[in-house]
Amino acid sequence: MIFKYLQFVYTSSVFYNSGFKYLTENVLNQIATSADISTTNTRWILQKVDNFDDKSETWKMRYFENLNFFKYKGPVYIYIGGEGEANPRYLSAGIIKALAQETNGAMFMTEHRYYGKSLPFDDILEKVKHMKWLSSRQAMADIAHLIKSIKTNPTFKLSKVVVIGGSYAGNLAAWMRLMYSDLVDAAIASSGPVLAKKDFFEYIEKVNENYELYGTEQCLDKIKKDFATYEEMLQSSEGIEELKNKFNICPECDMNVVENQWVFFSALTGEFMSNSQYGNPQRIKEHCSKLDNSMRYNSSDTMLRNSKSNCKNFKFDSMIKDIQRDLGAYSWVYQTCTEFGYFQTTTSDSQPFGEVLPLDFFVKTCRNVYGSDFNEGRVDKGVDTTNKIYGGLSPNVTRVVFVNGDMDPWSRLGILEDLSYEAPATVIHRASHCTDLFPDAPGASEEIKEAAKHVKYLIKRWIGVDDNSEVF
Repeated sequence: MIFKYLQFVYTSSVFYNSGFKYLTENVLNQIATSADISTTNTRWILQKVDNFDDKSETWKMRYFENLNFFKYKGPVYIYIGGEGEANPRYLSAGIIKALAQETNGAMFMTEHRYYGKSLPFDDILEKVKHMKWLSSRQAMADIAHLIKSIKTNPTFKLSKVVVIGGSYAGNLAAWMRLMYSDLVDAAIASSGPVLAKKDFFEYIEKVNENYELYGTEQCLDKIKKDFATYEEMLQSSEGIEELKNKFNICPECDMNVVENQWVFFSALTGEFMSNSQYGNPQRIKEHCSKLDNSMRYNSSDTMLRNSKSNCKNFKFDSMIKDIQRDLGAYSWVYQTCTEFGYFQTTTSDSQPFGEVLPLDFFVKTCRNVYGSDFNEGRVDKGVDTTNKIYGGLSPNVTRVVFVNGDMDPWSRLGILEDLSYEAPATVIHRASHCTDLFPDAPGASEEIKEAAKHVKYLIKRWIGVDDNSEVF
């Protein structure tokens, strides 16, 4: 991801599924709603707009600090914020809290530049030119500056530093060990799609695999038939009228326009993607059981509704405007267009939805949101540069543990096998996106809990801390 804004279907199912946003609402709200955050303090630190220019202007980055368990010489744990607003509750639950308790550690959480309240400019949504300083390299330089600042305090001078992140922030955790090994002693990279890829068709392939493995016997056939029917309906005026009535599509939304059809299908596929990314076998089975021959789209998501009525607006132009109005969406889509790709297309034959989400949908979104020079060539250049800098699936790192759930579609871009003895990979059976970071969540499986214990063991070994009694 991490939050109320952007679980809307246009972008969540297409651009925004890499984030923690849904995870935060469904996990943190369960395990930390009543958590005491009184011991967590909000801090601010001056950062450069351009970390690689000595003459750069500065801005204030927000971070959180919790020293409740800290004792002198204890480690410093930094929970890296990703593509969304930071939340102090991250320091009151999950693996970071357990590690801090067990090792007398200090806890910090960073907020990523251009998200939440960590804004280098006040008018980010008004001037595309200000986006040029939004990148993973700049974000990691921010974290490095914070670590240096923390270590200037005599209290933390002898402390080891461990970074923790999930999803995109999982990438950052691994890459901090790569780029700043002098500052970071160990890292937990959870569900990190470290390989940048323009046409990420494997995401939908994994959705297909999950529904094949865990759905009811006829589920995939139902899905294929329904989507084929909708595609056929869009070929005639009579069919379009029937489709608009079936899904309560706003009268002014012209479903002859192919771009509007893309938005419609991105919304329709969103529930399947969410069930794979954030679900479990039982959730998929229950979803399949609810599907019938006239599969109805879940209309509870009000973000698809026209503001003046309950009809659903699938206009491509409206989607573009929504992205341009929302800071989180605007920033994350920018990063996909300039660094990562991650475009979840249906270009593979090994999936049930048909050819409904072509690569052009995503490239055109980049162009329409940010300008004509944000074209496919720019995406290609950004993806290539990212993989050259960080090494793709073969980063030259040590003391990094890579953790993935085998149900998570993002695992297709992650590290699933040990890189070396000092850079191991853990794949959790029947687990989804970033679940290992919250092994204390209600309903967490034994596999998740055991994986978390192993991760804690590795971190303690790498930083030379005794393996004391465990919290979970």
